[in-house]
Amino acid sequence: SLGQLVKAMYVRGLSTRDVEGMFLEALGHQVLSRSRVSRIAAQLQADFDAWRKRDLSGLKVVYLFLDAIYLALRQGTEEKEGVLCAYGILEDGKKVLLHLALGSRESYEAWLGFLHELVARGLGEPLLVVSDKHKALRRAVKEVFPHAFKQPCLAHKMRNILCKLPRKAQNEMKQLVRQVFYAGSYQEGLKLGRELIARFSGIYLSAMECLGEDLEECLTYLKFPEAHWKAIRTTNLLERLFGEGRR
Repeated sequence: SLGQLVKAMYVRGLSTRDVEGMFLEALGHQVLSRSRVSRIAAQLQADFDAWRKRDLSGLKVVYLFLDAIYLALRQGTEEKEGVLCAYGILEDGKKVLLHLALGSRESYEAWLGFLHELVARGLGEPLLVVSDKHKALRRAVKEVFPHAFKQPCLAHKMRNILCKLPRKAQNEMKQLVRQVFYAGSYQEGLKLGRELIARFSGIYLSAMECLGEDLEECLTYLKFPEAHWKAIRTTNLLERLFGEGRR
């Protein structure tokens, strides 16, 4: 029980000195030395390595979410490194964190190796891959999972569109683009999107080009069961995980 408590405290950011001191303050005498705390904490790395190598062949992943978070991973420096992440929703609706790995600035080679590692551990091709529009990531996904549907994260896409608009137009345009992205069907979304592009191309060319370049792909999620739409139109599943990681 003490070992599990030490791991939990260590993961939440306490140093080995802090953990030793907490036990001393709480219990009035030394229960675990700093060296013993260090040995217990070291087991975390072994557990993590085993988790990263575990067999994935028994997981029937329908929806695969891919994204990266940048964190300062080394003490004494603010230089950040990319941590690649894969999350899945299974046939039974269960959500599973599949893999984490360092990924040199999200390069194509990093993402390709990351995905090949998932496949080597038994992951089958998902029905849908949800990600942002990072070119290296999308290229790697297309190579490793050529038959899977691709869904850009609509939250990322919305930000990309709005940043190409003057500030005074952003609120109004956000509502209009939402009508496209949150349409009741794929065909309705296409119709609304094309009408919006035709209406504003002469005024906001760059933003409308951004919307039009992958309008069909942005609406891919509407081809799936309506009960799943909220979960698969963004990478929010990962964003919540990243928020907890930063905290």
